Amino acid sequence: MNHVRTVARRGLHAAVLAVIAGGTVAFAGTTAPDAGATDPVVMAGAAVEPVSVDRAVAGLAASRFEARTPLEGVAVELVIDGEAQQLTTQAATVAELLTSAGVLVDQDDVVSAPLATPVSAGLTVEVTTVDVVDEHVTDTDKHETVEEEDDSLPRGEREVVTEGVDGVTATTYRITTTGGEETGREVVARAVVSERVDEVVRVGTAEPEPEPEPAVPSSSGSSSASVPPAAAPTGGSPKAIAAEMVAARGWGTDQYSCLETLWQRESGWNHTAENPSSGAYGIPQSLPGSKMASAGSDWRTNPATQITWGLGYISGRYGTPCGALGHSNSHGWY
Repeated sequence: MNHVRTVARRGLHAAVLAVIAGGTVAFAGTTAPDAGATDPVVMAGAAVEPVSVDRAVAGLAASRFEARTPLEGVAVELVIDGEAQQLTTQAATVAELLTSAGVLVDQDDVVSAPLATPVSAGLTVEVTTVDVVDEHVTDTDKHETVEEEDDSLPRGEREVVTEGVDGVTATTYRITTTGGEETGREVVARAVVSERVDEVVRVGTAEPEPEPEPAVPSSSGSSSASVPPAAAPTGGSPKAIAAEMVAARGWGTDQYSCLETLWQRESGWNHTAENPSSGAYGIPQSLPGSKMASAGSDWRTNPATQITWGLGYISGRYGTPCGALGHSNSHGWY
């Protein structure tokens, strides 16, 4: 009895191996049995139910078909930096899912599940990208100008004592960006390229000393320090008086034009004009105004006296009104 079961098992095993190896229902290396041959199972008379070869072949074929059928995709959700997308995938793991979706992650990125996690229907995988970059920034500290009064320089003149230099600092920041937003910033290096140096300028405050006034010839041929008040025009506007005096000195209309521009700038031809900061006074802006007393004691109120003194000052220091105007244009004073 045991022998018969063993033979039956071997026969079935051979049939299965034949199907697996050959892919057909025929037994490998066997021929049709002789008509007189006796089936060992039948001869044994055993009560064992014979195994159908057709059933065995059909079972093996079904197994082979299932092995070759592609897996059906499963629905998953992939969230990248807060943006979700629904996918149908045949990926087996989270790593394969990210690769198939074209998502590359590095060691700084954060994934909600281990890369070896099996993919199943309804799975949600969140990826937060983390970037770390260095940013180089240059900051400039503009220099300022410091003015220092100097009474050894004429009023209005400027002299640079120290050249100004802008301060420059170079800084390197390490910036962390998570999910597209900056989440961290730290200073990793800082260097001073140049120290700030303020410009120092000396500003002159000294008033120039007037040159001695030249003598004005009188009708008698004698010399005098100024035109006698009686000989000076006393009527008309200050400009009309000045025009007569300019002509009397032998200067042309071009010199009067320069004089008109110069004193318009200084006082607006106002004989009572006074500079609130320096105290300069009158049409020619004499500093101090008392200097004009050499031309007359009425220097405070008489335009003719002021013009007489002013023309004498211009003649002695600059030669002509146009010479005085040129100096004023370049220095801001005369």
